[in-house]
Amino acid sequence: MNTVIPILLYHSVQDDAPVGFGPWAVTCKLFADHMDALLRLGYTGLSVGEVVNLIRSGAEVPPRSVAVTFDDGFADFASNAWPVLKHRGLPATLYVTTGVVGGRSEWLGPVGAGELPMLDGSAIRELAGDGVEMGAHSVTHPQLDCIGREAASREIAGSKKALEELIERPVDTFAYPHGYHDKAVRQMVIEAGYSSAAAVRNALSHPQDDPFALARYTVMADCSVEHLEAVLAGTAVKRARPQERWRTHVWRQARRFRASKARWGSNA
Repeated sequence: MNTVIPILLYHSVQDDAPVGFGPWAVTCKLFADHMDALLRLGYTGLSVGEVVNLIRSGAEVPPRSVAVTFDDGFADFASNAWPVLKHRGLPATLYVTTGVVGGRSEWLGPVGAGELPMLDGSAIRELAGDGVEMGAHSVTHPQLDCIGREAASREIAGSKKALEELIERPVDTFAYPHGYHDKAVRQMVIEAGYSSAAAVRNALSHPQDDPFALARYTVMADCSVEHLEAVLAGTAVKRARPQERWRTHVWRQARRFRASKARWGSNA
């Protein structure tokens, strides 16, 4: 089966992003152009929950299906992204970093973007009531495969609990911060009660994709409409592989080494 289900990953929609965060912030006009392209090309919008239900049921995937997701929970989602999506009848899945609700993007301090405003609780509840599918994105946005099992478990389960209490409805999907995860982290997501998890992988999802490591394509600030169309068509990116790439494994080991070295240094 050659069916693909592009799951697009956005972070921020704004025109004046800090320089260090600029690559992850799509301008308002470009985002609107992207969404117009989806409609012009005849795509059907799905939430992540709908994608997973199709994968698990074995049901036929509607032709030209696409899912639009946002990570982190920046305040500009409510002001700049959701109105565009709602006006066009396109659903969205928003993954919220629960520890910074109503605060600032503290984890982005190293790139000079630690003061970006995050959605507050009332905005999140309003968006959920307006049809946005809410997912959890950890409490503090760490590299879950590098922080130790107990800490990772608290991040995964704690964000689900906090978000469910906030919106007063179940939260069934999780997104790995930075896309980083391993088998143990994946199992923690399952044990916490989620029914799916979104990774990154910069590939196209499909009916045989792992519901707990869904492939997504990161849409960057320089993604033209033409490039997005090539992504959707599968000419710019490939279908997700069933196994982890070797370079992903090597990169994880390098990150773990740096993390352990930093912890050792802090305890010296």
